[in-house]
Amino acid sequence: MRALDPGHPEYPAQLRDLSRPPAPIFLQGPWDHAGPIVAVVGSRNARPEGIELTRWLAGALAREGIAVVSGLARGIDGAAHEGALEAGGRSGAVLGTPLDEVYPPEHRDLHERLAASLGLMSELAPGTPTTRRTFAARNRILAAISHAVILVQADVKSGALLTVRAAERLRRPVGAVPWNPTDELAASPNALIREGRAVLIRNARDVLTLMGEAHSPVVATGAPVAPVAPVTTTATAPSSRALDDPRPSIERRVLAELGRRAEPLDVVATRADLPAAETSAALLALELAGLARREPGGRFRLAPGA
Repeated sequence: MRALDPGHPEYPAQLRDLSRPPAPIFLQGPWDHAGPIVAVVGSRNARPEGIELTRWLAGALAREGIAVVSGLARGIDGAAHEGALEAGGRSGAVLGTPLDEVYPPEHRDLHERLAASLGLMSELAPGTPTTRRTFAARNRILAAISHAVILVQADVKSGALLTVRAAERLRRPVGAVPWNPTDELAASPNALIREGRAVLIRNARDVLTLMGEAHSPVVATGAPVAPVAPVTTTATAPSSRALDDPRPSIERRVLAELGRRAEPLDVVATRADLPAAETSAALLALELAGLARREPGGRFRLAPGA
């Protein structure tokens, strides 16, 4: 663990964008990712479908060379970390506790894996008592360290909205994954999209486009890096894989398995021979396109007229 003041050459440069940069900031792990960093945040009480989709999205981002950061909380945070690590990518956490404290306790193994990956970050010195305020305060750091913030599931009182608001103040681009409008956890992402405060996110390519449009010159360490390039068809694109998005073919496979009778997600996934997370993401895209309809109980069918 090391403690760095804002004047130190290894102090994360993007934290200086804050009106009151943490002084010092406590770091464990390398925090040396020279590419894009994206924060994926949401509810601690996420739905199983939200957990699966978050793991899928974080994994897709990791495969594009993006480091995924979050707050190590239960629910969406933990799923984002796990998805990135499982894909062989890098992930880091900004904590509302000192670095030597593990919360929630069931994330001890994840805490250790993150420390060995991108790392852990906190403005709290070892032994500092933690409160709801310290957890809320870390959200501004999470937003500052990131090129973009993506909200997955959150109700109107979710603490994840603090990260979104901090991102807006810092002019970091914000994206949100839309959700079933009858679900209370859809309230915040759907509202952000409706109000024009967030770009609709369906997959990793949407995130790459979001960052490319923003041209955000955020850096991962004190060393300078180039701004994120926009997604184009030239060699300057963030990744050639982003231009070979497999989603349309996956969506076609899922659509082919939908009928007029509503079926559970796992049944559709089995028929399409796809993982549940990819099936869930495809169904979401089909809903947005007006081709699929979500029924009560997490069941899906063809939309009328499809």
